[in-house]
Amino acid sequence: MCGIGGKIEFKKENFIEKDFLLKINKFQKHRGPDASGIWISKNKKIGLSHTRLSILDVSKKANQPFLNTDYVLTFNGEIYNFKEIRIILEKKGYKFDTTNSDTEVLLFAYKEWKTDCLSYLRGMFAFAIWDNIDKKLWLVRDRIGIKPLYFKKNDESFIFASEIKSILLDKSYKPEIDEESLFHYLSFLCTPAPNTMFKNIKKIEAGSWLLIDENGNLTKKKYWDPIENKENFIGDELIFKEKIYKELKNAVKLRTVSDVDVGVFLSGGIDSSTNATLFSKLTKKRIKTFSIGYDKNYKSYKSELQYAKLASRSINSKHYEKKLNKKHFIEIIEKMIFHQDEPISDPVCFPIFYVSQLAVSKNVKVCQVGEGADELFFGYSNWARTIKINKVLKNILFLKPLKKILKILMIFFKFDHKYSYDLLDRSLNNLPIFWSGAEAFSEAEKKRILSNQMKKKFNHRSSWEVIEPYFKRFNKKAKYNNLENWMTYIDLKLRLPELLLMRIDKMSMACGLEARVPFLDHILIAKVIDIPKEIKFKNKNLKYILKQCVKGLIPESIINRKKQGFGLPLKDWFSDGLGINEVKTVMNFVRETDYFDENEIRKILLKRKNDTRIWFLLNLAIWWEIYIKKKTYLSLVNSK
Repeated sequence: MCGIGGKIEFKKENFIEKDFLLKINKFQKHRGPDASGIWISKNKKIGLSHTRLSILDVSKKANQPFLNTDYVLTFNGEIYNFKEIRIILEKKGYKFDTTNSDTEVLLFAYKEWKTDCLSYLRGMFAFAIWDNIDKKLWLVRDRIGIKPLYFKKNDESFIFASEIKSILLDKSYKPEIDEESLFHYLSFLCTPAPNTMFKNIKKIEAGSWLLIDENGNLTKKKYWDPIENKENFIGDELIFKEKIYKELKNAVKLRTVSDVDVGVFLSGGIDSSTNATLFSKLTKKRIKTFSIGYDKNYKSYKSELQYAKLASRSINSKHYEKKLNKKHFIEIIEKMIFHQDEPISDPVCFPIFYVSQLAVSKNVKVCQVGEGADELFFGYSNWARTIKINKVLKNILFLKPLKKILKILMIFFKFDHKYSYDLLDRSLNNLPIFWSGAEAFSEAEKKRILSNQMKKKFNHRSSWEVIEPYFKRFNKKAKYNNLENWMTYIDLKLRLPELLLMRIDKMSMACGLEARVPFLDHILIAKVIDIPKEIKFKNKNLKYILKQCVKGLIPESIINRKKQGFGLPLKDWFSDGLGINEVKTVMNFVRETDYFDENEIRKILLKRKNDTRIWFLLNLAIWWEIYIKKKTYLSLVNSK
């Protein structure tokens, strides 16, 4: 795993500065502490940079930027099936200088098939290839969006990098908040692609690429979408289960490829236990597993360490754990948000940072994680509740006038900040009631807490505009266009790539650790994205198919335990106060900007002390202090 970056100068009088590329590497060194390099074209109009975390072929020959006559590559990620692709290329006459490098395979794959090479790749990646024949730079983000890739373009130059902080090195750019992104952030805890929270800085969407030439002409293309690349379901549950298990095993096996130690994040749930068990069966080494717990059992979060230990004993792993408390959280808040780049308002960033740090301390460079299993196999209890609510709202006895009365009552009794209010409102407007697995403020409360200028700007808008294009595509392409499959699809398009996968990428890479996600293998996704709801959520059983697959593989007590997500006791900590004067921090942000209504924000802060939505505001306020006000920016940069 690595940090990539680069720049194109469009104006005749401007040339690439070596120091700029070196600074990109310095700012992204945590992503690749093992090696770094830069490349500048002969005319000094194109420059690429790279910092390397050596995982495959750790020799210097595989360092980047990787050159081969007319092509130069800077690559972040892993191509898990690179050996198979290499055999195909060798048969076509390609000679390799490296022995075990997926980087050289990727470069030759582009040389042979150009942009069509993507159809051969099975992995996670963000890369840029300078084609000196066509005089174009090709930038690609993987199908699911596991790896990030940001860019900024104006009349003078084009800059890209794995992290936004590297793009901010451009002295001509003054950081500003993108107000549209802020509006949607209040709904989704993240900024939907292609925008970022920084005005005029964009991110490449999952499953997309862009092509840019020396003159700044830019072409974009979406090359993959899960519902458009689905595999047709065969109506036999037993055969389906066998196919899923086979593909899951293959996905884990592919992600064992490494020339360094690979570990597993182990929470004690079905997902991580399945990962760990399959991985242990596919390697001769005794594997290492890592868990996070807390100093005591809190009301808002119960310890899972006992289940993690149970899973560890069942596979005889070398198990390591760390117990955290509120002090640990306070100690890294600024560092954590600095590494987010743009607000990723999921507090789970906190335990992910510490479990990544724990793994690195035990000489592990790669860990498998369980992200994506809940989305693919219907694993969330709140999804099940949404299905129930949807049935009630669609009941013929539940007439529209009654819904309208309920809505008025919820507003009157000030319940319009509740998730149920949004569900009711969407039903009244004949919209799908599920917009995302991560929803913060209701549309009504969001409008209420905005400042007057923001209210005017977004008065006739809602975050449905983000969801609508996906909903149209899903309805057009899905054979089984049920709510259950819609939930999977929209989270694959929004919540996973821009929230869950970014919290994994940013926190693990801050520690110099690569995180791999077997459940998000695109071949596996193709098999489960469009299936009958009777299979997906059979007998109202969460993760029905996955549970059937792993019966006898992992302990029954783990399969049958009540669902508990990987989290932290934030409600308990907020109820006592974090000890960092979060009210003052948020209110300073509100007063010094013109985005929020001061009185409405104060009500939230003072009346709902244990409401975790305070974290969404606090995360945003601290980010603003770091990146816009630059209150602690330099000290955080220098502490890296």
